[in-house]
Amino acid sequence: MKIQTPGLIIKETNIGENDKLLVIITKDHGIIRAFADGVRRMKSKNSAATSLLCYSDFTLYQNGDTYKVGHSAPIEMFFDLRYNLEELSLAQYFCEMAMKLTPEEFEPTEILRLLLNSLYFLTNKTKPINIVKAVTELKLISLAGFMPNLTGCAACGEDSAFRFSYSEGCLFCLRCGAEVKDSTVLSPTVLAAMRHIIYSDFSKIYSFEIPEKDAELLSLITEKYVSVQSEYKFKTLDFYKSIKL
Repeated sequence: MKIQTPGLIIKETNIGENDKLLVIITKDHGIIRAFADGVRRMKSKNSAATSLLCYSDFTLYQNGDTYKVGHSAPIEMFFDLRYNLEELSLAQYFCEMAMKLTPEEFEPTEILRLLLNSLYFLTNKTKPINIVKAVTELKLISLAGFMPNLTGCAACGEDSAFRFSYSEGCLFCLRCGAEVKDSTVLSPTVLAAMRHIIYSDFSKIYSFEIPEKDAELLSLITEKYVSVQSEYKFKTLDFYKSIKL
């Protein structure tokens, strides 16, 4: 069976001397693992479009559970990311999150859209890197089924000053949350940013600005929330953090 779909390569593994196994997050068919024969040869017509972080049009051939790349043409290669190790490592973290958090048999149209938007902002440097990281983390974990409840105190409904519980994924007012462990007090600015990322229209999730200090705290909170909810240690995140030291 032949499948034609755009998709973003979120992982590549070299096989033998000339081949690759690609993990592609596609617009219409979820996450697909496809063999790309001969693409490591310099003269391969599919070489340019089958590299990590390339967004390409693919013609895939399915035989049972196996997919092979027949033809590919690049749409956007995000090539400039390869010149900045910090940005490249963060992009790889986004890809690892997508692989880990995207449910099976799930058509991740919005996850793909989120990744493409985030890679665009990383490449063009039009948003602070902490904001790009925080938006991607919080929106992706929400799309994967772990959206936190940020409407008010989960115990009494009060809408005032809050603590955010990483394990419960909700807010507690300072009175109700006095004994809640593994939580962080949120400033009004950080809470407003989190609500914006989760509840605003998809096209507007990046349309906010906050001071650098708040952006750093937001990034730490979203990072920890992803870690607690996924119960997974992302190796690409560890590498990204080592680059920043």
